Amino acid sequence: MNPEENPSNKDKYFKGQQENENFICFFRHHWISLVREIIYFLLFITGVVFSLINIEEIRELIQTRQEMRYIFFMLFILGTFLFHRSFVKIFNYFVCVGIITDIRIIDNERTLFFKDDLDSIDMSQIQDIEMISQGLLPNLLNYGDLKIFLSATNAVKNFKAVPNAKFHFRCINRQKEALQYVLMRKQQLNV
Repeated sequence: MNPEENPSNKDKYFKGQQENENFICFFRHHWISLVREIIYFLLFITGVVFSLINIEEIRELIQTRQEMRYIFFMLFILGTFLFHRSFVKIFNYFVCVGIITDIRIIDNERTLFFKDDLDSIDMSQIQDIEMISQGLLPNLLNYGDLKIFLSATNAVKNFKAVPNAKFHFRCINRQKEALQYVLMRKQQLNV
């Protein structure tokens, strides 16, 4: 067979994709998980704007009173910490993804500096899937948690704050059923 007629899927949509694996969809955490970081960022920006508007008064206070120098320095350190923390959390939001393919679910947990974990769940190992969306906010903003129960062990894999959890629940169920059908057909042909 000519390789141009049947292109390989290997590493086509994400690193680590297998040749016989088809990408279905991916998901991140819901944007609601960033609300605290956005609030910290807005507080930092508000503090910077307030400082710039009142820069003359702040300069006079710092020059005349020693304790105000320490307070301003501590506020500067705290603001810098909150700004960088917010930036790192927002960056982490974009690199942590869950990938659904036709043969497995991949959970990629990453952070900017300290963590790079990959976890793969084979579709044939999934015993049950549960979607939990309780409360006003999850139902209003259309997000929820997915719990995947594995058949080989008593392990449970949790995906928190998944946007459009019903859609991803159906995707996983469909892929699980399709794989079971293929395995059953193979077994019937071997008999």
